[in-house]
Amino acid sequence: MSAPRDPVWVDVGTPPGTDVWHIVLDVARETVDPFTALLDANELRRAHRLRDEQAAHRFVAAHGAVRSVLGSYLDVAGYALHWARGPNGKPYFDGEWSRWQWSLSRSGGHALLAVRLHEPVGVDVEQIRDDVRAHALSARFMPPEEAAEVAAQPDDAARNAAYHRLLSRKEACVKASGGRLLDGLRLGVLVPGLVEGSGAFLGQRWSLRDLPAPPGFVATLATLGDRPRRLRMFEWDWRTYPYGGHAEAPTGRAPERPDATPPPGDEDSSPPPVARRAA
Repeated sequence: MSAPRDPVWVDVGTPPGTDVWHIVLDVARETVDPFTALLDANELRRAHRLRDEQAAHRFVAAHGAVRSVLGSYLDVAGYALHWARGPNGKPYFDGEWSRWQWSLSRSGGHALLAVRLHEPVGVDVEQIRDDVRAHALSARFMPPEEAAEVAAQPDDAARNAAYHRLLSRKEACVKASGGRLLDGLRLGVLVPGLVEGSGAFLGQRWSLRDLPAPPGFVATLATLGDRPRRLRMFEWDWRTYPYGGHAEAPTGRAPERPDATPPPGDEDSSPPPVARRAA
């Protein structure tokens, strides 16, 4: 997810599995301001309630970009989108758009948007903070084998990274199901792949994979069910996107890392290891 050099533009069409968009939020105000027109009244209220100017800017940037991408998939203007929310805040489309599933996560100056058809999806990006007591928190809230994994790391930086990776995996699963993170802290996510639900999520299954992430971040994707699907990753580019209208299909820079996109038909391929603030 490094800065683009010579972007190659593509029409991405309908997701064959899950499309994940990386959105850089710390861009110039004059770039983001036009996208404010896409936000609905509730989003504008939420942005205005944020006293920190940078936090408000990032909120508007994330939601403006998300409305543009989703609107292009659905072939409607971004400002015309409307969605409902589940009991724990998970956004979803109803009515004619109900087959489209999506999930937004943002942390620091980055956001991820996951889009797919039919099966619920959860995505999470997490900035690795150095002010957390990773050893103590994992021992208190996570399964013993995960706490042991965190404790086994050679230094505080490595322990923090391991803790946030586990937290990100749990958050992605919880977001896919529309549950609460508190109920998902005991989920066993020591390794990605098939995750079996427990506790409040008993009987559920997720296909879990780590995503490439910017330096100092970790990211995870979860889909309900036990069959991994094809993953495509795109970089949002603020310079050329038509913020006010809609396009036949969204455009984005093709993934820089060929290993981030499994070859067609290779449903079992996963990107190499590389997730907490929801929309």
